[in-house]
Amino acid sequence: MSQPTSIRRVGFAAGLRWLPAGAELLFSGLGPMAGLASLWLLISLIAVIVPVIGQLFLVLLTPLLTAGVLVGFDLVRNGQAPPPLTLFAGWREPRKRAGLLVIGAWSIAGSMLAAGVFFAWLGGQLSAAELEAAAESPEALLQLLEGASIGGGLLLAGAIFALVLSAIYFAIPLVMFEGWPSMTALITSIKAVIGNWAAFLGLGLAFFAVAAGLFLILLLVTAVTMALGQIGAIVAQVLLLIATMFMQMLMAGAQYVAFCQVFAWKSDGDSPDEDRLVA
Repeated sequence: MSQPTSIRRVGFAAGLRWLPAGAELLFSGLGPMAGLASLWLLISLIAVIVPVIGQLFLVLLTPLLTAGVLVGFDLVRNGQAPPPLTLFAGWREPRKRAGLLVIGAWSIAGSMLAAGVFFAWLGGQLSAAELEAAAESPEALLQLLEGASIGGGLLLAGAIFALVLSAIYFAIPLVMFEGWPSMTALITSIKAVIGNWAAFLGLGLAFFAVAAGLFLILLLVTAVTMALGQIGAIVAQVLLLIATMFMQMLMAGAQYVAFCQVFAWKSDGDSPDEDRLVA
């Protein structure tokens, strides 16, 4: 396996193709990857049952579970069928497990910082009594937000969250496939995302196009199933869960393709690629 020591720069068109390429990998190993997705979904549902703690635990584990899915895509790319327990591939090696958990902790801390910045901005415009009333009533919160200037706080919080996502995106495969230290991987990932901003615009466009199409299909299916009453409502919820997991797997596939291209990752069955550009 090659050692990704440099960052390749790719353009808008390359990023536009990441999602279709990920979909092609997903469908080429649909059965085994569906097993991975089902196990991921089961873990997510179990975690959601436990209020707050369960959700935080899920966020902490998400990089580790994502790493397992990326390993699954790597196996599919090499003509192999990943078993469902491939989802826990990142757990088997202590060093990689620790690195992926650090990335999960970074995700939690970054998200909390973004939320804290937003609410601090909002708190500077509202009194303690108004904030307390808003916490107890969604209607009161909406009324307060209508009169408050949230643009600057929302923009700053969004920038922090985008930085968190940028750090995580390539850090997960760098730790999983190459065993990089987590902090080095996080910093390198930010550099890679910023250096390939045009490609990520293309990926974002492709994602929103697919998400919009899937949303319209779900609306039509929901309208039909709701006519069936309670059974239809259950069917609609199941379809929503399946659609959500499908999009999650699709984005993981795009993440794997992006990593292979940006870091010239070559697994065992690939030929060497000399077209590397130093970041």
